Amino acid sequence: MARNRPCGVCGKWFYPNARQGERQHTCGLAACKKEWHRRACAKWHDRNPGYDQHTRLVTRLVKDDPPEQRGRQPDPLNLIDWAIAKDEVGLKVAVLVEETGKVLLQVARDAIPA
Repeated sequence: MARNRPCGVCGKWFYPNARQGERQHTCGLAACKKEWHRRACAKWHDRNPGYDQHTRLVTRLVKDDPPEQRGRQPDPLNLIDWAIAKDEVGLKVAVLVEETGKVLLQVARDAIPA
């Protein structure tokens, strides 16, 4: 059985739930749970600083409705909105990435027998 311990937020002593045991860090009040969650999220964002920016950029870059091609897989390079990519990283970098992607796609298609 878990021992009596102080809440990590308000400091009041409580007995942890038997199922949670040592993992329970708050007394169970809604305000304490909410504050503990806020702190945990802040720590996670401190450890992963570019996550939100990366997710927003990927969401903007990937097109929602790729063009349909009969009987063929869509060209992966057409799934990216290159205008947004050029705005974000600059013209030279976007062109370099796009052309590198075309070369890699051609090599992959040549390597796979029809």
